[in-house]
Amino acid sequence: MPADGKVSTNEAIKATSNGLRGTISQELELPASGFSRTNAQLLKFHGVFQQEDRDVRLLRRQRGEEPEVEFTVRVRATGGRLTASQMLGLLELVEDFHLGPLRATSRQGLQLSQLRKCDLKKVIARIAKLGLTTFSSGGDVNCNVMCCPAAGDDAGTRSALCRLAGQIEALLMPDAAAYRSLWLADDSPTQSTCSNEVREQNGVYGSTFLPHKFKIGLALPEDNCVDVYAQDIGLLMSHREERVDGYQVLVGGGMSMIPSVPRNSPRLAQPLTFVAPGQVLDVIRAIVEVYRQFGDRARQTRARLKYLVEDRGLEEFGQLVQNRLDWKLPSPREIAVTGRDDHLGWQSQTDGSLLLGLPVESGRMQDRSESRTASAVRSILQRFNTDIRVTPQQNLLLSGVAANSRADIDAILAEHDVPPVSSLTGVRRSAMSCPAMPSCRSAITEAERIVPELLAALETELLKLGLADEPCTLCVTGCSHGCARCYLADIALVGRTIKLERDGDDSAESHHPRTAAEAEKRLQGDSPVRPAVASIEPILRKVDKFAIYVGGDPLGRRLNRLYRDLVPLDQLIDVLRPLLVRFRQQRRCEEALGAFLWRVAEASEEETTLP
Repeated sequence: MPADGKVSTNEAIKATSNGLRGTISQELELPASGFSRTNAQLLKFHGVFQQEDRDVRLLRRQRGEEPEVEFTVRVRATGGRLTASQMLGLLELVEDFHLGPLRATSRQGLQLSQLRKCDLKKVIARIAKLGLTTFSSGGDVNCNVMCCPAAGDDAGTRSALCRLAGQIEALLMPDAAAYRSLWLADDSPTQSTCSNEVREQNGVYGSTFLPHKFKIGLALPEDNCVDVYAQDIGLLMSHREERVDGYQVLVGGGMSMIPSVPRNSPRLAQPLTFVAPGQVLDVIRAIVEVYRQFGDRARQTRARLKYLVEDRGLEEFGQLVQNRLDWKLPSPREIAVTGRDDHLGWQSQTDGSLLLGLPVESGRMQDRSESRTASAVRSILQRFNTDIRVTPQQNLLLSGVAANSRADIDAILAEHDVPPVSSLTGVRRSAMSCPAMPSCRSAITEAERIVPELLAALETELLKLGLADEPCTLCVTGCSHGCARCYLADIALVGRTIKLERDGDDSAESHHPRTAAEAEKRLQGDSPVRPAVASIEPILRKVDKFAIYVGGDPLGRRLNRLYRDLVPLDQLIDVLRPLLVRFRQQRRCEEALGAFLWRVAEASEEETTLP
């Protein structure tokens, strides 16, 4: 609690929420399509996110109609692990409730989108019957624990990471009494929220939980696929062959940024201590308790753990953690990150089985004219019943595939036009994006919907320069909040602002149709899912402008730099082209693209300022 007793609005909501219940059950019974602001905030703890179809927002306002409210539910999957039946069940939900495509998140979870309020209880109950939950996938708690997905059930180091991720998940999962009573109980709404109900215990969190959301990731030095330095708590395993020595504990990472707020920026996690395997859970509990007690609950913009570490300093923060332990906190060790695997393609496991990493553009499992990914995944799982994992890069990993099944699976993928990994260019293989428009409330610009054309244009430039196979991480986001860990990428395009321009030349329109007629089709249900960005004016062009960040480290150890700001969408490739030409001509021996771009951005930093 701040010294003056003042807390943010979100803190006040939690304090008076009746254990995260609010009046959600009552509002579920109302005819309105959405929830009040207070309940919408509480719903995040339940993994339910209230959104609006922004494609038709202006047209509906002009007509005097209410917003077209819809919901996304986020499914937890520790380390991205699911069974075949669970994935098939989620794909079935998409069909049964006519939802948007099932989407893999950059934190190894899964999202179901475009739900209506009247279907929320039915969908969440179906998710529970699959042995999954949406609870605690959002809100001011520890969200999905990230871990290398390429782990079996043996005694190897990756499997040890996976088991530890599960233990952390159990340690930091709050009491789910409110979740059960709201979504899974047969009681009436009034029975499930009666005042004499026994108050649940939230363990390490307390009644008002944490000051902000919390993220944990586990990695190996030779495979930092989870981007361990981008986490509130990162655990970097030290091992000799298959024997685990201990874990480097990193604290204070985070990708979110608000450019207009001073001292608000992405941070890399810093090494706090090195502990033995049996000490890890105690240290994590102590860190979370320190954050719960001392984190900023008055200013939402300073509420993340990274700002507590910055304000107190690493030494003082470490002492606060030490005060909660009955053994001395060891000093950190020198542990170098040496590799990063995207886990795509066929790979062998120690037990003789195979892994198959399937690329999924922007994490969206859907059937399109050029590739029917959803149907391919469904066919493979129905026939071979393999386990499945979501990777930190929003792709899928089939686990435990029998060696004699490889040819049959390749045939299924070819039948559904899913391209083999060998056909992917370096930039397409590593590209990531956030959903952005039209559903995300924070999005300023497009992101996922412009990725196909951006990738095609960038691939063309790289091909001309003979760089098609050059590793290149590209991340596109619709705002500066850092989704998809954009500030670690070689090239990041971060949405900054939009401008509506009146233009009578149809050729000036971008690739997304943006007319009132198309918005009308959307309202009448005659248009495909999410095809257009609608405007109330038939001759308005929406110009998205982006900040270009360059120079991230391929192994996730360095933040990139701002290179140019407020670049219109149709000029992005023009700005990037000279950089690629210079890389082709001036790169040092074996210099990676990210390292070269870092040098270029550093040289031009003086002429680049944020407005």
